[in-house]
Amino acid sequence: MTTHKDVDVRKQNFELIPFSSGRRMCPRVSFVLQILQLMLANLLNWFEFETPSGEAVDMREAAGLTSAKVTPLEVHITPRLPAFVYDTNC
Repeated sequence: MTTHKDVDVRKQNFELIPFSSGRRMCPRVSFVLQILQLMLANLLNWFEFETPSGEAVDMREAAGLTSAKVTPLEVHITPRLPAFVYDTNC
């Protein structure tokens, strides 16, 4: 997560352009960057993530034009809180 920490997704740095660039750039990029951090923090806070075997995730990349993983990612996601907390029928 620290290898691309200095990449500015809003400028002409074409190493990483998730929101396009130039005149066709996403007009809500500032909003999205703020909300993305909030969503990721909530996701990591509300759920437990673990692999089915309990081993570390294999991060090797396969050869090709895109960065695909050698082995597909399999995780079990369980909520941290009991089910009645998420009940929306209040």
